[in-house]
Amino acid sequence: MKTKLDFQLLKKKGKARAGKITLNNKTITTPVFMPVGTKATIKGMVLDMLNDPKYTGLDKKIGIILANTFHLYLNPGDDTIKNFGGLHNFQNWDGLILTDSGGYQVFSLGLDKRTSRNKSLVKIKDDGVGFKSPKDGSSHIFTPEKVVDIQINLGSDIMMVLDVCSPVHGNNKKKTAQQMHLTHKWADKAFDYFGYKYNDTKSVLFPIVQGGLHEDLRQESLEYLKKYSWDGIAIGGVSVGETKEEMYQVVEWLSNTLPEEKPRYLMGVGTPEDLEHTIYQGIDMYDCVLPTRLARHGVAFHSSGEKVRIKNSANKMSKKPLDENCGCFACKNFARGYIHHLFKEKEMLGGILLSLHNIVHLHKLTEEIKEKILHS
Repeated sequence: MKTKLDFQLLKKKGKARAGKITLNNKTITTPVFMPVGTKATIKGMVLDMLNDPKYTGLDKKIGIILANTFHLYLNPGDDTIKNFGGLHNFQNWDGLILTDSGGYQVFSLGLDKRTSRNKSLVKIKDDGVGFKSPKDGSSHIFTPEKVVDIQINLGSDIMMVLDVCSPVHGNNKKKTAQQMHLTHKWADKAFDYFGYKYNDTKSVLFPIVQGGLHEDLRQESLEYLKKYSWDGIAIGGVSVGETKEEMYQVVEWLSNTLPEEKPRYLMGVGTPEDLEHTIYQGIDMYDCVLPTRLARHGVAFHSSGEKVRIKNSANKMSKKPLDENCGCFACKNFARGYIHHLFKEKEMLGGILLSLHNIVHLHKLTEEIKEKILHS
């Protein structure tokens, strides 16, 4: 099979990699952080801001974002988005779009956080997962094949398979192994189905490695799914309640055996320290809601490694920018005292400015690491 996603490995430094992804006549460099636009929008932002040097202070576009299959399936519906010509037209975005499978959101619906046991909202079967909509209580089923079709309707560039996202705590090893094997069975179905559509769509599909906090299961999952890493591969089941050290350990286990010639995506990870640590373990792609969620609560990343908590009273009279080493619109044009005022008055501009800053901060971080790799 001639694959559609072209990945060029430009240089390595130890395990760290600098690369280039070309898909559907669009090119991005890696390592890359993908801002999360869950419901076809990054909350509070006009997407053009990500590609305008006036706002980012960057000399290149942020060329890829993420959208969520589960939420868009429920509202406005994948058929509605298909009617608009796909997500790119619907939200006016000319870069790449990665869509997750919606599996994490489905399983989160059914998880009782107090006991880590599934509630009646979700029923897992061999052929898929049934769930009730949190919006209106209506019943729905996600099968591996249906999730592929939904994402094709969304016009996704990079799609993810339906998987079972095992909780890291509350599961014993036997249960985690059962869920991992079901993930593999669903991957078989998804790729068998997508294989017939591969040449007729612009989309590519990534498998997702599972196995919890068990090294042997993680390696078993990776070895099984390598045959489906046609265009890339993802590590799932992290950033779901485990400690940072446990997450780093999972990446370390897999770092020597992940396919060398394909992009590697660590799902749901996106703090500066997590990116820096795992890029040096060979990861290429990231996403996380945390940068924009923190921003909406008044927390900004800073080049020192410390966080700026803009609502603290110490910022009320401050004429300093959020970060003297950042060239984004927020840092170039506004003092901390002004942004402090916006948050105190609950003005939405405060969250917008911090969201922009946090996204730019992560993009700059990955670019700086990439340059170190390239010039090492």
